[in-house]
Amino acid sequence: MPRYRSDKPTDGLRGFTLIELLVVIAIIAILAAMLLPVLATAKDKAMRTTCLNNQKQMALAMKMYTEDNNDRMAHPGWDGGGALTGSPQPGWLYTAPVHDITVMPYLNRINEEYKGGGWFKYMPNPKSYLCPTDIKSRTWTTPTAAGGRNNKMSSFVMNGAVCGFSAPGGNEYRSCKITQIWSQMCYLLWEPDENNLGPGNPGAFDFNDSANFPNDSEGLGRLHSRKGGQILAIAGHVQFVTRETFRKDSQTPQGGGPGPGGKTFLWWSPYSNNGH
Repeated sequence: MPRYRSDKPTDGLRGFTLIELLVVIAIIAILAAMLLPVLATAKDKAMRTTCLNNQKQMALAMKMYTEDNNDRMAHPGWDGGGALTGSPQPGWLYTAPVHDITVMPYLNRINEEYKGGGWFKYMPNPKSYLCPTDIKSRTWTTPTAAGGRNNKMSSFVMNGAVCGFSAPGGNEYRSCKITQIWSQMCYLLWEPDENNLGPGNPGAFDFNDSANFPNDSEGLGRLHSRKGGQILAIAGHVQFVTRETFRKDSQTPQGGGPGPGGKTFLWWSPYSNNGH
């Protein structure tokens, strides 16, 4: 029987050499290395935009709350909003005591926890109180009982100037009117910096409650920029403030600011002549 054979030449066919494969792999690796930073930047920008939009929602909540309360601002939650005196009152974020919303049973009733806050009526989405970058922080993911934050309900803290940075005896739950503040440019709410004085310093203490003492030790967060962070002003706008600007204001000697009595954009308490 005759044998059949192909008439196609086979001596011209060959596969890729090892060198050619390595070159292709190297090119793919170079392209990936060029693309990953771009993707990371886009992701960071998206998170920064989400955070900015959250603060803008807070601005609207703040305005609507004051309009419904005779210009009176929501309490910042200083010292737990009266929790230390045994007479807790609703603050802007919660009614004391604050619970760890990342663990049971509070994990199953998050909305109920936020409903105790004065702003929730105007801003009823719990996710809007949190920065998508911040909730990856070690102090947020660590249970409060194990050393995590005492307050995990918000990535933002309110300036304690609203209540005069204190809870005086017999008047533990005071909060000023928006019309009492010397300038609409004054700072109201921002993300603090847990690593302002070094890694983990001051750490979870920055979120002890929902208020802030605006000194240089607690700082301004750098989750979206090494240069500074976004701050909500009394006027209702959100502006970028550099860490250097924040630091200089926080360290301004009492009576040395541009406002009446030497008040500053951070130290503006209506309950004292110099804002401290």
